[in-house]
Amino acid sequence: MEHFVQDARYALRVLRKSPGFALAAVLALALGIGANSAVFSVVNGVLLRPLPFTEPDRLVRIFGNFRASGLERISTSVHEYRDYREVPRVLASVSAFADADVTLTGQDAPERLRAIVATSSFLPTLGVFPAMGRHFTEEEETQGRERVVILTHRLWRGRFGANPEIIGTSLTLEGQPFTVVGVLPAGFEYPRGTDLYVPFAPTPDQLNPAARGSRFLDVVARLKPGVTVEAAQRDMDRVAVQLMEAHPGNYSKSSGWAISVVSMEEQTVGGVRSTLWVLLGAVGFVLLIACTNVANLQLARAAARGREISIRAALGADRVRLVTQFLTESLVLSLAGGALGLLMAMWGVDALLALVGDGLPRASEVRLDGRVVLFTAAVSVLTGLLFGLVPALQASRADLHGAMREGARGTGGRSSGRVRAMLVVAQVALALVLLVGAGLFLRSFMVLQGEDAGFDPQGVLTARLSLPLERYGEPAKRAATMREFVARAQAVPGVEAAGLATLLPLTGRSDWSFEIEGRMQGPADPPRPAVEYRAVSADYHKALRIPLVRGRMLADTDGFDAPHTVVINETMARAIFPGEDPIGLRIRLNSRNPNAPWATIVGIVKDVREWGLDVPVRPVAYYSLPQRTPMGAYLVVRTRQNPSALLASLQAELRSVDPDLPLYDVAPMEAVVDGSVSQRRFSMLLLALFAGVAVVLASLGIYGVIAYTVTLRTRELGIRMALGARQADVLGLMVGQGMRLTLVGVGLGLVLALGLGRLLSALLYGVKAHDPLTFAGVAVVLVGVALVATWVPARRATQVDPALTLRAE
Repeated sequence: MEHFVQDARYALRVLRKSPGFALAAVLALALGIGANSAVFSVVNGVLLRPLPFTEPDRLVRIFGNFRASGLERISTSVHEYRDYREVPRVLASVSAFADADVTLTGQDAPERLRAIVATSSFLPTLGVFPAMGRHFTEEEETQGRERVVILTHRLWRGRFGANPEIIGTSLTLEGQPFTVVGVLPAGFEYPRGTDLYVPFAPTPDQLNPAARGSRFLDVVARLKPGVTVEAAQRDMDRVAVQLMEAHPGNYSKSSGWAISVVSMEEQTVGGVRSTLWVLLGAVGFVLLIACTNVANLQLARAAARGREISIRAALGADRVRLVTQFLTESLVLSLAGGALGLLMAMWGVDALLALVGDGLPRASEVRLDGRVVLFTAAVSVLTGLLFGLVPALQASRADLHGAMREGARGTGGRSSGRVRAMLVVAQVALALVLLVGAGLFLRSFMVLQGEDAGFDPQGVLTARLSLPLERYGEPAKRAATMREFVARAQAVPGVEAAGLATLLPLTGRSDWSFEIEGRMQGPADPPRPAVEYRAVSADYHKALRIPLVRGRMLADTDGFDAPHTVVINETMARAIFPGEDPIGLRIRLNSRNPNAPWATIVGIVKDVREWGLDVPVRPVAYYSLPQRTPMGAYLVVRTRQNPSALLASLQAELRSVDPDLPLYDVAPMEAVVDGSVSQRRFSMLLLALFAGVAVVLASLGIYGVIAYTVTLRTRELGIRMALGARQADVLGLMVGQGMRLTLVGVGLGLVLALGLGRLLSALLYGVKAHDPLTFAGVAVVLVGVALVATWVPARRATQVDPALTLRAE
């Protein structure tokens, strides 16, 4: 310990004498370590931190699947939920929930809140206990006794001022009084963004045996102690077979019916796991490049300190003592870089979260905590050892005679020169791998952005509207209210078209089974694809500029009392009605319900990317919204002015229809489109940033090696020019040396990039992981940058004065 303290003091004195070197090294390391700490903070918060539940590894999600129709991980009906609660052997508890936004009135202005209707077993299954009050009871899962509510801590503090006497008070939700019975602990919101929870009380229609196919619930279950997800899946496979045998009309053998058991962690973060690990690996490459840069600087300084090292060796310092001294200097630099990097990471985490927006699960749990600090400290120490070991071993080879002789001429020795060249090759190779990754992600993102969404988002404002069931229980009243509001919205100055839809493009899915009138599907027939369902008003397609292909659009005449009509997309026309004209034929959704209405196909419209720009188009049926009478819908308004400027006018028109109805989730349609690709944009921008930093660092490494070589070979170059060498010869000599190193690094980097391509293939869209255009373009760019970095110091070599060199000799 005494030796370490002495070495640390000596290292500080030495570094104070070389402030330029110390500053360059600390900044390079801070950049690499800070970037690693920032990305690790995201990985830690999203992937490594346990989910905020009791024993989260025992929590699973349960889904149904009709794989023959391409339906994976679909919701659950009330009957299926009850089967899952009673039949399986491996589940300790089972719960269900569903989204049900509500309007809070009686406070100030009406406010739309995200509510979750949940069974009484929901919070106990998650292992979450109210900070105040109690859970729901089983008795509150019945109609007439369900008007109680549990608040999230965020809503309690923000909307009700953390009122300690909130328990027992009454809130008006959807026009009905609800009693507050609990407040949840701080930080718990599941699903994310939830404001409050109300009991799920199934209606008589939902309990009807014919409603087994009405799926709208999400199921969360807790495994019994010691049961694995794999064991649970085997048990649920047994349950699936039993359901097929008991209800063959609902689960035919040709449907591909199956039950999936997915861990809660996989369901929550599985979609971003690969991307985050790739980004952490990429930023690790940046740190390695920074380390090689600092190692090169250390080698150059070690060569300049040859006399000092030889004198210390002559005075009795053995090689271990010299290596320890150099490693201590490296650790001092790396710890300083780590401290500065941690400060950079504090800013970097906020920048990363702002960049990804709402597209990152568990984003609220990302922060700099003790684990991140320990990670930074460990990286700092490992970094110091990594970039310090080679220079330390190289410099500790004390050769008094050789060091004095080489030091007299200002040379660094051939051995250290070879090591510096190897480090430059490594820098170039790592930089090329990062550039290839960034190039592939960039090309993938450009291909995705170039996809035709099927509609025009520019100049469109979107918002949500929901009608309380208590006041709008009659379908005719809902249809009339929505029709009146759309008419008022269309009359607002500047509005070109306004419409309603149950879902916006790119935002979600709503799969339904269906049948065609007069066509019975036999057991031997191939399963028919499910149809994506949307209910839209007359001018919805006009507002989004979705072109008509054939037939007609939905019209105002397709009202509540009119015969039911439907418009389908081109994919449905091709897939379901190949070789025939579907216009005039009739279909109906939920074909197992004999009371479901038939709807006549009146038109075909262009395909729209309903699920996402990177998801293939599926069959879609657009039903007349007044005939389906949903409880809520999205408003889409096309305007000739700034869309956001319409909000106040639209809200005023809605309140003139019903003063207790708010517009919420307001966003320009362009923001909806941007949000659908936010994760891909996040990955692309970060990789591009890391690749840019890597190229800069690699260029500095090449520049430094050539500049140092010019300094070492000044005498040689002067003699060459005195003997008749032209400036072009000297320039070519030095540039050739730098480009040889670059080309070797490029070749090695291409091999590494080819090997790592498999890791990226699942994250790309429309581009192959071994795309030759990207590989060639990246290689050319890197060679060009390296050429500039080599040419600048090489040109200085041509300015050597032969006369001065000879006189110095």
